[in-house]
Formats: sequence, structure tokens, C-alpha cells
Amino acid sequence: MGRPRSFDRDAALDKAMRLFWERGYEQTSINDLTRELGISAPSLYAAFGDKRALFEESVARYETSPQSVTTAGKAGTSQHEVLRAMFDCAAREYASTEHPRGCLVNSEPKLAGNRTQNRAITAALLRKVAESAETGSGAETLAAFAQVMLVGLSSYARDGANEEQLQRVADLALRVMPTGTQEGT
Repeated sequence: MGRPRSFDRDAALDKAMRLFWERGYEQTSINDLTRELGISAPSLYAAFGDKRALFEESVARYETSPQSVTTAGKAGTSQHEVLRAMFDCAAREYASTEHPRGCLVNSEPKLAGNRTQNRAITAALLRKVAESAETGSGAETLAAFAQVMLVGLSSYARDGANEEQLQRVADLALRVMPTGTQEGT
């Protein structure tokens, strides 16, 4: 029978997520992870498998957090409101001082599949709230627009933009959206 773990797995997973978020997958070594988590390499492998498995679990934890930008869009009842909720959440979360700046998923080259999935979720939300077939048919393009904005906001935040600066850019993006996506149309 193996010894019980002498560390909090959830706390270690949070630390790993933050390290991957801050540095990226490729720039984070096993030595970095063991030092940050305060555990030995054998303990890391026993608890999480390899670096890739730990990364994937970290990303899954990140994407299911209550602060998820994609999840924020579910509150909208029109296409405009869906994007407003996502952009407002992004401005707040990407500039937060409580964690690394920007977005883990939008910053990490290895997560193209996650970005594709998030774009599909956004398109489905936009189709669901579309008020006509015409505005619903452009949901994929509008979701791509939203993703481009979110990637840009993430990058801007990582470069040092604060919440107010991010919000101004998000507000401008909402003003230039096609008329069919505006509230009340």
C-alpha cells in the first residue's frame, strides 16, 4: 500500500495552472512545476501523470472556473448581450491582479482546439438568441469576431493594459457590430 499524499492536490493543481498561464506550456519545465508545487518529481508523476496530463487538467480547471469568459455569455438574451457579457468579463478578468494577466487559452499556442471549441460554443449561444434567421446565420462569423477580440484583449492585458483600457476597446467593438446584433433590434 502506498503512502498517502502529503500535499493538497487541488492547491497544487491551482499552482500548476497559474504557472502554465503565466509562462506557457513550453516554457514551464518539470523543475519549475516541482519547485512551485513544493513536491518531488515522483510525487508530481504519481499525482498527475506527466507534464502534458497536468497541463490538460490545469486547462480543464481553468475553463470550468466561474470566471470563464465563454460561460459569461450564457447570461445574454440577445447577440449583443451575449457579446457584452463576454467582453465585460474579459476586461475584468484579463486585467485582474489576482492571477496572471490575459487568458490562458487565448495565449497558449497548444490550445487551438480549445479555441475552436469555445468559438463553436459562442456561435451556438449567438444562434440560440438570434431574433431572426438572418442574424442567426452569421453566428459563426460573429463568434470568430468575438474570438479575435478576446485574443486581442488578452494580448493587450498581458502587455499591461488595465481594466478601463480593455473595457474601452470592448465598448468600441460592440459599437461597430452589425445592426442586427444590437439590443432591441
